[in-house]
Amino acid sequence: MPTTPERLVFQQSFEGLIRALGDHLDEPCARQLRDAGIDPRGKLAVAYPLEVWVESLKLASSVLAPAATLDDGAEVVGRRFLEGYGSTLIGSALLAGVRLLGPHRMLERMTRNLRTGTNYLEARLEQTGPTRYVLTCRPVVIAGFYRGLFSAGLEMSGAHGASVVLMRAAGDAAVYDLSWQPEKGVGKPPEAKPLPPRGPQPRS
Repeated sequence: MPTTPERLVFQQSFEGLIRALGDHLDEPCARQLRDAGIDPRGKLAVAYPLEVWVESLKLASSVLAPAATLDDGAEVVGRRFLEGYGSTLIGSALLAGVRLLGPHRMLERMTRNLRTGTNYLEARLEQTGPTRYVLTCRPVVIAGFYRGLFSAGLEMSGAHGASVVLMRAAGDAAVYDLSWQPEKGVGKPPEAKPLPPRGPQPRS
């Protein structure tokens, strides 16, 4: 019987998490991360087990938003993560043209990027309206993280009134509703100008 491969989170995700912590990464915080299985002061491994990522994300949430629930704190981490991830070698290349891409193409690119940050995550994006999508991710342990990640991504891409709402969580899957306000005038056909009357033309 084939064995299930270990779920791994790759180095660039932890680099983004460390940068998200910023000045909050003091020695007590670093010690707790080492207890979780990652040394933020040393050289990072190529990949870590999913359990290390979950514990590190919980710690970052409690540090950056100590009064918030785990999901709301993870949303703060997700927002700061995207800024931190953009400072990494891989992340800077991926996010360089986000505003030029616009929200539609940004979502398509970010969904693909999610699938390259681990060896297990599945992400499916479905357009349900001119400025609305449904995103399904699995497996998801802390749903608020992706809420913050995609909210920040939409704002970076120039989307106005961006909204990311967790529609439902069933089993290990999380389903999000992503939307933003359409730009004025976009999608409206130009007004037709009346044609000149047809008939005999006057002789010159």
